[in-house]
Amino acid sequence: MLDFKKCYLIGAVLSGALVLSACNLYKTPATTTGPAEQQQGLPVPQENVITYSDGGFAPSPIKVKVGQTVSVKNSTAANIQVNSAPHPVHTLYPEFNIGTIAPGETKSVTLTTAGTRKYHNHLNPSQFGQIDVE
Repeated sequence: MLDFKKCYLIGAVLSGALVLSACNLYKTPATTTGPAEQQQGLPVPQENVITYSDGGFAPSPIKVKVGQTVSVKNSTAANIQVNSAPHPVHTLYPEFNIGTIAPGETKSVTLTTAGTRKYHNHLNPSQFGQIDVE
């Protein structure tokens, strides 16, 4: 036979366990952050590629954010020379004076200030484009 103190102790332990399990019944589970959720706050790199073909630059105009990189790809069989406005001095946006791009080559530049950038192929200034940096 169990004595009164042992029964009381067993009853107290079982009651405590029951109370603790009841408290956890309505508890909101802790949320864990998986790999996909961790990357939500990170900026997603965006590819901003302007392709030069026999028809000129495309897309144009193109919108990008400050700090993004813009690449110019030459898809023709001849060299192009990408420079900022105005032709022929190229003084408005010196950071976009990319220079000569050989056939099949791509050159990139990171735009660090907001504003509109007008550019052209110095070797054929009738072919031009525009980048809006926000």
